[in-house]
Amino acid sequence: MPDFVWIQNVIFPLVAMGMGAFFLFGVYRIVNRLIDRKDKRRLTAPDEAIMQELERLREKVESLESNSLHMEELEERLDFAERMLTERRQSSLPGAG
Repeated sequence: MPDFVWIQNVIFPLVAMGMGAFFLFGVYRIVNRLIDRKDKRRLTAPDEAIMQELERLREKVESLESNSLHMEELEERLDFAERMLTERRQSSLPGAG
């Protein structure tokens, strides 16, 4: 077998397969980077529905905090009223002086 035929039938196909493998590896890396960038954008860019839900939850927390303050005020008033009633009862009892 002459050297030219061996080169043409063996070496050229091997070189072509190697170049094809390098080319496909390069395409794979580019596609992989694009997918990673898309995923990063998706993770960093908040969705409109998520933002609305977050705002709704913030409003609910503020409402609960204001209710908590209102409850504390009502508890203080109730304690004051109980003390006043207790003092009146004790002063109206016979023998209290």
